[in-house]
Amino acid sequence: MNKFNIALLFVGFSLFSFAQNANKSGNISTNNAQRLPFEDRKLIGDTEIRDGSPYVNGNGFKKVSISGYSNNVPDLRYNAFSDEMEFLNGKDTYSANKENGQIIKFVDGKVYECLNYNLEGKDKFGYLVQLVNNPEKYSLYKREKIELLKGEKSPNGITKDRNDYYAKEKDVYIIKKNGSFTKMAKNKKDLLSDFPIKSDEVETFIKEKQVNFKSEADLIKLVTYMNTL
Repeated sequence: MNKFNIALLFVGFSLFSFAQNANKSGNISTNNAQRLPFEDRKLIGDTEIRDGSPYVNGNGFKKVSISGYSNNVPDLRYNAFSDEMEFLNGKDTYSANKENGQIIKFVDGKVYECLNYNLEGKDKFGYLVQLVNNPEKYSLYKREKIELLKGEKSPNGITKDRNDYYAKEKDVYIIKKNGSFTKMAKNKKDLLSDFPIKSDEVETFIKEKQVNFKSEADLIKLVTYMNTL
């Protein structure tokens, strides 16, 4: 084992009791055979000045719980630009391994699920916010994304140049049924076309509850209702 892995085990995670050394991928095994979702890849800070932030939930690290792992996993934060969970080891920032099906619950109630999925013919692997979880019927997810846009040079040399900057893309809502993922309909007509079963009941619910398809809270209520039919 190299000095780096020894330091990672001893200094970074002295909270845990380990039975085995870190393997080549950086995964660590505890005495109850649970693997901690850590990777021995340190993230190198970008020296370029950029405006904005790649973190949709703030720059701070927050307490989490991960099913199947020790209760003492490090605090995490979600980087919506790189689509990675990050944690601190000393003063350095590292990324957590992505594992399909892994569910990460933040102390503030927000839940992320790491998934392999196909959307509009494109295979994807990354984190989605879990809004409604019902494997037997409909599950609702939200994909968060931040992009990096190019700044602009001052045209006259008097005003300041504009730095490259992070900008949040519009959230994408995704519904899952029978293992298939599709974008959530944007209006009543499209929804009833996509999900014709019990369409009369769904249409009545939309009308009575005045469902706004631009409201996340209303989408949660709608999908939750659809799961009762």
